[in-house]
Amino acid sequence: MARITEVTIKDIDEKGFGIGYLDNGRVVRVPYALPGERVLVKIISRRGESILLKIIEESERRIHPLCPYFGVCGGCFWQHIKYEEQLRIKQEIVRKHFKKYESALQNIIGSKKIWRYRNKMEFSFGEGSLGTILGLKVRGRFDKVVNIDACLLQKQEADQVLRRVKKFSNDSKLIPYDPKNHTGFLRHLVIRTTFFTDQLMVNIITTSSGDLDIEKLWNLLEVDSLIWSINDSVADVAMGDVKKVFGSQYIEEKLLGLNFKIYPYSFFQTNPVQAEVMYKLVKNLAGSGNKALDLYSGIGVMALIIAENFSKVVGIEVVPEAIKAGNENAKINGINNVEFLEGKVEDLLQKIINEKVDLVITDPPRAGMHKKALQALAKMNPPKIIYVSCNPRTQKEDIEKLLRFTNNGYEVKLVQPIDMFPHTPHIENIVLLERKK
Repeated sequence: MARITEVTIKDIDEKGFGIGYLDNGRVVRVPYALPGERVLVKIISRRGESILLKIIEESERRIHPLCPYFGVCGGCFWQHIKYEEQLRIKQEIVRKHFKKYESALQNIIGSKKIWRYRNKMEFSFGEGSLGTILGLKVRGRFDKVVNIDACLLQKQEADQVLRRVKKFSNDSKLIPYDPKNHTGFLRHLVIRTTFFTDQLMVNIITTSSGDLDIEKLWNLLEVDSLIWSINDSVADVAMGDVKKVFGSQYIEEKLLGLNFKIYPYSFFQTNPVQAEVMYKLVKNLAGSGNKALDLYSGIGVMALIIAENFSKVVGIEVVPEAIKAGNENAKINGINNVEFLEGKVEDLLQKIINEKVDLVITDPPRAGMHKKALQALAKMNPPKIIYVSCNPRTQKEDIEKLLRFTNNGYEVKLVQPIDMFPHTPHIENIVLLERKK
């Protein structure tokens, strides 16, 4: 199957791969390649997946990546592209999805920070030639880890934690987990930092097959919260059941003047500086009114941010821990007009389908909204809908369905891409829909 050939890169797809074509029109997907470049590749699958062997003609938009692990580590994918070009590519990806609404499309809002902007990183333990290693998975591999000492996406305090935990693991002779054989002890290290309150949480996730001297680790780390979680499932996810806690059970972050508790498994935007930009825009677009809904509300950030402009805000969320955090966040901010309902959006919307609502904000997972949720939203027929998404493709598909369900009863007034994740292909996008008069 393998074939070595030269290809000219014509485009970049939404997953960040350069796109070229063979003489027969067949698509070739090339990692780390830029439009306009002539490259030598090894095609390794019938789907056109390939390995970049050599750059024959280099784009002027290519730069030397800062990170020594780039190209092996499965974290960043676009460090070789000038930041201005990253923004142009992301703008074009959103334009392709929303070409029917191009008049509503705004220029992408670039990130204020393009390095050390992440407040959360998930690392994996692995077996190295000299002992336990700790880092990020090799791109495309679930069973191999790149041993790293620093990550340019996280704060420097988190780098220090990474190195200390690695040393502690080796000094303690703890066995890393083997995802192939499902044996071993150390699985993941999750480091969460805050940008406006300077707090730090460490969550070390293991199997139940060993013992962790977490008090010794607590004394080695200068952190606000240390969590030990257990995960015995075969699923390779950085989650587990909390076994022990040293320090606080949560950390707190500030956004737009409000305080938010973040628990170990709470979702919180990973670029908090840029999140303020996004939430400020959402608040401005939301306007004011009597009642608003916040679907997939998480720990209640958007619900609480818009609360001062509405008589009542209802958040809907399926994760119990997030509901708990949402209620606590409302209390610590002195906000008493926000209610959180626990359950699936597609189920709970049916129960309030006849209520008059002035605004609906929806921020679903990457897969988008359930068809029943879209149908219920169409029947509610609110004057204004704000759809926030980290996946413009499923966002566009959902909006098209909603327009069909409402017989084109809404107008797309604004499409606003925001770069929350520099050096990666990921794009955050906000779409404002208003009911036609």
